[in-house]
Parts: sequence; C-alpha cells; structure tokens
Amino acid sequence: MERRQIAELLDSIQSSYPGKFVVQEPTRLLDSWERVLQKQDYEKVMRNFYRHLESSVFPPTIADLVKKRPLDRMDSIPSVDETLEYLRLIESKSEISEEAAYSIEESKAQIRKILGRS
Repeated sequence: MERRQIAELLDSIQSSYPGKFVVQEPTRLLDSWERVLQKQDYEKVMRNFYRHLESSVFPPTIADLVKKRPLDRMDSIPSVDETLEYLRLIESKSEISEEAAYSIEESKAQIRKILGRS
C-alpha cells in the first residue's frame, strides 16, 4: 500500500468510528501503520476493513485488516452435502480395520442425530 492509501484508510476509520478512533499524533500513527501496511495489498486490506465495519462496533486493528480472511465459524461447519459426500467416501474404502469401522459408524450415528436423521 502507498502512504496516501494508508492515510485515506486511517481517515475512513476515524470517520467510521467517531470518538472511538482518536488520532492525536497523525504523522506518528501514519508512520507506524505504514511500516506494516506498505507490504500489504490495498484491495485486500479494504475488503477486510469493509467486512470489519459490518461486524464490529470497535475500530479495526492492523491485525484485523491484514489477516487473510476474517474468521467465520460457519466456514468450519461442513454442509449437509459435504457431510454426505464424506460419508460416501468413507463407505467406499474397503481396507479399514474393525476398530476404524466401529468408530466410523459411531461418528455417522452422531452426525445423523445432529442432522435430525436418526
């Protein structure tokens, strides 16, 4: 990112979070943010900023703006289709031990219970 872009970002943060992001020494703040953000992609940082605006009443930190992707718990939960595909894949493997087969059946029963398909 260019220094001008970082300055505009800081201005956007300040105007988006009035009273919560107070800049007392603008040059010093810009210098410190520039040390980290100069190596970052402007578009990615701005996408993270807009996502942050939608999800938080607190101003973002540099870490919020540079992380690869905002955390979303729903991304870690497989969909029904993904689960069924995984179960089909497991069932198609013929070389498993009895212990593994039992563990798989227990897991499948738990998944069916969670999905309401007991």
